[in-house]
Amino acid sequence: MAGAGALRARFRAPLDPGALALSASTEEDLLLLPYDLWGSVAHARMLGATGILPGATARRIEAGLKAIGADAARGRFPLDPALEDVHLNVETALTERIGPDGGRLHTARSRNDQVALDLALYLRDALRGLEGEATATSRSLLVAARAPSAGSVVAGWTHLQPAQALYWRQILATHALRFLRDAERFRGIRRRLTESPLGSGAIAGSSLPIDRHLSARLLGFRRPTASSLDGVSDRDALAETVFAASMTDLHAGALAEELVLGSMAGVDRVRLHDAFVTTSSLMPHKRNPDLAELVRAESGQSLGRLAGLLGVLKGLPIGYQRDLQATKPILFLAVARTTAILRVLARMAETAEYRPDPPRPERSTASVELADALVAAGRPFREAHERVARFVAEAEARGRGLASRDPAELEAAFPELRGSGFALPSASEEPDRRGSFGGSGRGEVERLLREVARRVAASERGLSAEARRVRRLRARMGVPEGWGFVPRASP
Repeated sequence: MAGAGALRARFRAPLDPGALALSASTEEDLLLLPYDLWGSVAHARMLGATGILPGATARRIEAGLKAIGADAARGRFPLDPALEDVHLNVETALTERIGPDGGRLHTARSRNDQVALDLALYLRDALRGLEGEATATSRSLLVAARAPSAGSVVAGWTHLQPAQALYWRQILATHALRFLRDAERFRGIRRRLTESPLGSGAIAGSSLPIDRHLSARLLGFRRPTASSLDGVSDRDALAETVFAASMTDLHAGALAEELVLGSMAGVDRVRLHDAFVTTSSLMPHKRNPDLAELVRAESGQSLGRLAGLLGVLKGLPIGYQRDLQATKPILFLAVARTTAILRVLARMAETAEYRPDPPRPERSTASVELADALVAAGRPFREAHERVARFVAEAEARGRGLASRDPAELEAAFPELRGSGFALPSASEEPDRRGSFGGSGRGEVERLLREVARRVAASERGLSAEARRVRRLRARMGVPEGWGFVPRASP
């Protein structure tokens, strides 16, 4: 007999209703249903191939599982909370469909290795999806950086104060680099998911002649886990994914903050597209960057999820502990929220207009160029820095900026520059004075854009190759593409 009742045979009372409500995981397990079915198909094939089950029985089990999968794909397989989890729901439904042979599926298997396998299969798809979203965000930033408006010059900020003038293109491409690093983190976690926990049992494997290498190959893993004990208890990839999602959310929040601050009245260096702003319910003149603010808020929640996850994992003894069940909803929410904010942020950044700073002569940021000119004339940098600082302070005391000082004043203060041909650059000229590798000069910014484009294209090629591999794998198993988290196609 399948079902939760069968697991209570050694007890004299059913599980308390409150305890059942606390322990049930069917709500979050819907995401694992297709992976539980896929893993069960592979397990049934292995049982048939090894002779543990007659071949005909194994084929009947596989056909029953695929019928359940077809129902699930049409939304006709709700999970019953009374059956605790996805695993018992599948086993119960299978037994109802094919009879007592449905109870043979759990041979040489435990829910402990089932959930570990389901998570590994889910992560493999979800990480591909997250890599794709981070890559798509980088591509959107690249499109924005190549737009004519991004050729404008603004003051780069340190301490939220004007620092040195930069092209908007460099700022946007630098944000793109962050999301490319995020994509690489997701890819690295996915590529390390090479071992199948299936066949680990509860903690110690099986006394039956199972072939863990066969089931691993059927599911696209290179090998089974080296230790059955590790197979059921390892949640490293889960924790790494939540961490990588948190980093991505932090980067998303930083870009969102750039857009919020840039669109402030008086700053006026960003104009968000109408599709990503709202107005006040009271004040009709308002143009609020609400969506950017919501993206910014997500990073705080993301950090909370990461701390909560690590708190659950902290101090657990080796082996399966029920605490691990609490990590699933944290993972699923991290994947869902990071996916959602990246999709919004990518379009928001790509459709925004990037403007030059309003003219402010008193805020010239060319002091470094002046100090560098003194260094080129033979003065020690510390001396040059001190003299330029005094010169700037004197100008500010008179309500003037560095750029407003005429050449005669400049030569009087810095006689060693006479005849050197040095002139203070305007804000629009300033970035091109810095041609060092990775600097703000036009040529270096173009090189940066090419580097971003190269890495985006490489990531997209890798994602396409992995998508093809998974499709071939599913086809060999007769498992539909709809059985699982399907990342959106690369652009």
